[in-house]
Amino acid sequence: MNSLQPEFVDSHVHLDLVYAYRSDRIEWLRQIGCLPISWAFSRYVGSVADLKVNLNAQQKAIHTIRSTGLECFYLTGVHPRNIPPDLVPEKIADILAPFLEDPVCLGIGEIGLEFGGQQEKEILAAQLSMAPEVSRRKKILGLHTPRNDKQQITQEILSVLEDFQPWCSSIVVDHCLPETIEAVLKQGFWAGITLSPVKASHEDLDQIIKHHPEYVNRMLLNTDSGSKFNEDLYRLYLSKSYPDDIQMQLFRENALQFFGLMHLNNPQL
Repeated sequence: MNSLQPEFVDSHVHLDLVYAYRSDRIEWLRQIGCLPISWAFSRYVGSVADLKVNLNAQQKAIHTIRSTGLECFYLTGVHPRNIPPDLVPEKIADILAPFLEDPVCLGIGEIGLEFGGQQEKEILAAQLSMAPEVSRRKKILGLHTPRNDKQQITQEILSVLEDFQPWCSSIVVDHCLPETIEAVLKQGFWAGITLSPVKASHEDLDQIIKHHPEYVNRMLLNTDSGSKFNEDLYRLYLSKSYPDDIQMQLFRENALQFFGLMHLNNPQL
């Protein structure tokens, strides 16, 4: 693939679902210069067998999309809403490790907690236990926080992450809001902000930047688009609402740095 410097990065999208439900958007993303990072999520997982099929299908979809000319990458992992009843923590590494061999796979995500139950916590811990190997490979981990009970569940996630502080530069906690982002940033993690009608707004982002200007270099923006597609990030990018240095950090540089893709700033080299 002949890589072009991206105009901006969507740091969290479900590109396989976009491809399945809104295939016209793949060419649109290419035309506007968006570099999407696809995170793992499936609409249905009833068993470990389903999980394996879906993760392999995601990998195949991303490679197929790349063959159309859209530069994109993906994360693999077990989303907290995709944990089948027959999955045990001891099997996590065997399921996920093969994907880390793929250079198009940038790490593990979307992992995290949805309701904070015991199985969720065990599966999260098992995936986080791969952090040393993920970091050794210069890859990352992406964590989900839920819409409901966001502050409480975010605190539970941060409590779990206390044992993984040595790898904080390789971990992003996503779907942050003004009321949750400070704790994430102060513990040294990267913070994802999802711009969509049901998550963070332009006004939320303005508030975050106003109150935490010293942490702008660890903020990642995204849409979390999947079967439903959001243009909020693109519209905000076009608005040029921020000074040039902040605009560049928020929409491109931070994400390229975090995901280890800075070479795409000078793709001709």
